[in-house]
Amino acid sequence: MDSTTIIWIIIAIVVLLAIVAVVAFFVMRNNSARRAERQHEQAEDLRAKARQSALAAQEVEAREAQARADAATAAAQAEQAKARAVQAEAEAQRHAGDIDGHAAEAAEHRAKEQEILRKADDVDPYVGDDRTPDGTARGREDVTTDATARDRDVHDVRRDDLPPTEVRETDPRDVDAHHDEPRIDTAGEPAPTTRRSGTADRP
Repeated sequence: MDSTTIIWIIIAIVVLLAIVAVVAFFVMRNNSARRAERQHEQAEDLRAKARQSALAAQEVEAREAQARADAATAAAQAEQAKARAVQAEAEAQRHAGDIDGHAAEAAEHRAKEQEILRKADDVDPYVGDDRTPDGTARGREDVTTDATARDRDVHDVRRDDLPPTEVRETDPRDVDAHHDEPRIDTAGEPAPTTRRSGTADRP
């Protein structure tokens, strides 16, 4: 083999190596791009999962915050209920004290009233036996009832003391004679006389 053939063989080998290198470069480049794309897709998937996890965490945190707010509200309401209960108990005790005070004051006024009435009865000269056994004055209705009963007893006694009236026949002449006489009623006043019909007034 002469030198020219050897040179062409060497040139062919170099060109072949260059072509192989270029092909390998492009293949590696394509593989790198595909690998980078796959890695990017994986990263996007991871980011999506991270976003979902963040949203879930936010929801959980929101529920936690709401639960804390509800717990704080319930605690505040419980404190308010306790305060209202304490205030209501204080009001009830105050009203109970007022009731006791009013009852004692009313009893004091009643006792004072009875004492004044007893003093008035002691001073009044017209007050006699119009008192009850306990020393209090009887009411006007009781006194009136007693007076009416006494009057009824007096009338009954007078009626029992009267002698029985004799029944006798009446003469018409006696009737005519006593007809013009004035009648006196039980009160002691003369009753107006009644004239017989047909009789003229005398001058």
